[in-house]
Amino acid sequence: MTSSAMFSSVYFLLLVPIFIYMRYRQAKKHKRFIYLRTELGLACLFFYTNILLYLTVFPNRFSAARDQVSVNLIPFHSIYQNLHAYHHGYPNLVFLNLAGNILLFVPLGFFLCHHFRTLRWQKSIFAGFILSTVIEVFQWIFSQSGIITRSSDIDDMILNTLGTAIGCIVYQVYRRRKEKIR
Repeated sequence: MTSSAMFSSVYFLLLVPIFIYMRYRQAKKHKRFIYLRTELGLACLFFYTNILLYLTVFPNRFSAARDQVSVNLIPFHSIYQNLHAYHHGYPNLVFLNLAGNILLFVPLGFFLCHHFRTLRWQKSIFAGFILSTVIEVFQWIFSQSGIITRSSDIDDMILNTLGTAIGCIVYQVYRRRKEKIR
């Protein structure tokens, strides 16, 4: 077992009981009922965000070689490079970089719209943008300090925000279909 896998296992084993305890204390303090469906949804959101942080911030097998770490502040530059690589026979690179960044944030948009129904879709998308920005800043800071080897890219923020928006759309379709069934 690698050190990052051990770290993530310990991380999850410590955080899940803390999360459950905090939710129980909050419900007891405000004399609220605990609904299993709500708690499972929030636990999924919590679990998802921790996996997201593990995949994007902590050192793991997706980390780049030290000489490949870069910072891109030009919008659509790396997207163009990936599409160019696709036309030259590197479809796996395109899928990992473009589709991976979009798909990674689709659950966030869905979970935010589903569990925080008073949160408008614009705020959900903005929350996805803020989370993506925080991740990219952490990647840059940790890469500069030598903790991880990740590139920071404004295009990742664009793709992640697009993924959050798609998640919001998927939730809207899900909700409309659910209402039609009733």
